[in-house]
Amino acid sequence: MVVGVLIFLALVLAGAGLNLVSGAVGLGLIPEFPGWEWSFIAKNYIADLILWVIVAVLLSALYRIIHDRLTRHRAGPFMDTIRRPLSSPRIAVALTAYNDELSIGDAVRDFRAQPGVETVIVVDNNCRDATADRAREAGAVVVPEPNQGYGWACQRGLRAALETGADVIVLSEGDGTFAGRGIAQMVPFLDDADMVVGNRITAALVHRQSQMDSFFVWGNQLGAKLLQLRFWDWRFLGKVRLSDLGCTYRAIRREALAEIIDELSVGGNHFSPHMIMVSMRKGHSVVEVPIRFWPRVGVSKGASSMPKAVGIGVAMLWHILTFPTGQRRPAVQPQASTAAK
Repeated sequence: MVVGVLIFLALVLAGAGLNLVSGAVGLGLIPEFPGWEWSFIAKNYIADLILWVIVAVLLSALYRIIHDRLTRHRAGPFMDTIRRPLSSPRIAVALTAYNDELSIGDAVRDFRAQPGVETVIVVDNNCRDATADRAREAGAVVVPEPNQGYGWACQRGLRAALETGADVIVLSEGDGTFAGRGIAQMVPFLDDADMVVGNRITAALVHRQSQMDSFFVWGNQLGAKLLQLRFWDWRFLGKVRLSDLGCTYRAIRREALAEIIDELSVGGNHFSPHMIMVSMRKGHSVVEVPIRFWPRVGVSKGASSMPKAVGIGVAMLWHILTFPTGQRRPAVQPQASTAAK
């Protein structure tokens, strides 16, 4: 509350100051006290604030254009690193699972059928049904993760997949929302990038009955653009171009995952942007590709209600705003818990 009041007062003072500037150069009206309606004064201040923000943005853009043209400036997130080509890479897939007995068998078989996939790992995050049995029957390696939470399950799967020695590690979910053929869309980009993340908001590739309603689509885009601002680059408007903040489906090179695995520390539902930011902080290149997104089989375990979805969104945005982009943080493992998700 106090922070909100301070921000409001700062905006009012900024608007008042810019209003004086506007009046001095003949672009606005300076309110007279007393005699002016407060509502008119407020609107005048807001209009001046918006006007000068637009002017500042345009002047900054003009400066960058002229500077780049005159100096041939080439700083930025360019393709400077020569990576080992991934010719017929060995792929390990990690699938998170929590009470997914209705979908896990088909998901495992689908991913195992993809070219290059040698191992499919299913993370049993305290399932209370037959998820583990159905996964083993379909040919998966099942590993337990007693610490309840989406982020802990993702980390356990990534570590287990890394231990297989595969060239590429794919992270996905076992609830039927992602198809195995998405691997073929992502892996080719790993010749030039360290990590490829999926995009679930391309209309032509999203099933009408999936969970991606307006709230999810707009919220994920808002968060993705905020993340771009945290890793800013003037020329490309961000060192990473993202449109979908919370997509689990991703592929990462083995050496890139090995560099960040011990810095992954989020066990909650805001793990997806966390992993992207840890990778970006390491100087990795991250790209996004559109993938197909299908209706979930069974009940959602994440954003299953509007209040929970809002809570997850707020956690993601707060994590992005407070994430230390210029330092390293050791991973903190929690005590084992068997609490229900």
